[in-house]
Amino acid sequence: MVLTTGIEYPTGQGMDFYGFEVLGFYLKRFLLYYSDYAWNIRLLYGLIFACIVTMLILFVLFIRKIRQSRRAKKEYNSARKNLYDGFYQILISADKPSIREFEVACGTPIETIQSYKAETLSRLISEICMDLSRELGDIPNADILCQYTGVKALYEKNLATSKNVLLTLQNLANMHIPVSEGLLAIYINYYDANIRHMARICYVISSNAEPYQYFLEEFNDKLGLWRIMMLHRLFAWATANERQMPQFLVLAKKVKNEESVAFLIQETAYWGNEKEKATLHEWFLSPNYKYRTAALHAVAILRDTNQEQAAIDSYEQQPEHIRQEVLRAVYAINSGNHTDFFVNAYHTSTSKITREVALTCLYTYGHDGRRTFELLRDEYIRANTDRTLMDQIDSMGVLNQMRML
Repeated sequence: MVLTTGIEYPTGQGMDFYGFEVLGFYLKRFLLYYSDYAWNIRLLYGLIFACIVTMLILFVLFIRKIRQSRRAKKEYNSARKNLYDGFYQILISADKPSIREFEVACGTPIETIQSYKAETLSRLISEICMDLSRELGDIPNADILCQYTGVKALYEKNLATSKNVLLTLQNLANMHIPVSEGLLAIYINYYDANIRHMARICYVISSNAEPYQYFLEEFNDKLGLWRIMMLHRLFAWATANERQMPQFLVLAKKVKNEESVAFLIQETAYWGNEKEKATLHEWFLSPNYKYRTAALHAVAILRDTNQEQAAIDSYEQQPEHIRQEVLRAVYAINSGNHTDFFVNAYHTSTSKITREVALTCLYTYGHDGRRTFELLRDEYIRANTDRTLMDQIDSMGVLNQMRML
């Protein structure tokens, strides 16, 4: 579209302006109109005019953004209504579907499905996968579904063009979708910590050669709760897909960050090999108290009776707060053979909290534990403090039983 205007002089002669000449004409006319004013007045009028123009531009952009959001929401609601059940069936299926089976499950041709924007389908698939991840450790058909719908191509394009990188990496990690290692290369050592962390998780998913080569550096950084949850879920996926697992305790000895080492020790209980699990007791007397606690938690998770005696033997060499963890670990293993251990801890400890933990464990430590608890209560019938503590534990036990009814 060509801008044009004209001006006619009193003599009848005229002049036409085209293109940018029109803008220049009005600008000069504006400046001429205010030429008799002082410079500060002209400056203020100019600022007011600029603000008006800016507000008009922002208003147009705002209306445009609202319309785009409404169109995107409308398209997403349509996709969710028409495709949710089909996508759900594909994702929970144990077999890899063909394109024909994919169309049958969705009840619509693949061309119609691909007519939706890839961003819309990505959001829908991601939502379903997040819901399923609460129930399933592995969603095997997420990759094939993203291939059929064009979502994976969108992710690869985003990584290649550095567009929406963090969101793309998060979706790839959450749905465990492998991509080319070359696309991840520039993000493995990225300056942004969140992008770098997500890229390394995606590298584990995508690489079969040496997937954990960047984890030593990763664990030397501070781990937040979100990263711990992501790594735990990653190890669950790797186990479900029979992928190579890291040697947790070997890695723990190389890592310098205390929280990361404690995390690796505890993860051994879930995903470590049998040899690693059997050596957790070696950390019971570690110079670092966090490592001792993590090892006791791991043995409690495993309920490993073979390492129960090692925990009991370490009791006297532990500080008071770790003695409480030893009591909880022996209680969790629940072999029923160490009632005397809880009684001795109750008699000898100078800490009120440790004595309370010992009595609480004893109360529900099998039939023999409950019987011993009642004998202790009769023994201390005249000691008001101990008697009150035992009555409180008994009351809480009865209350918990009522809640289970």
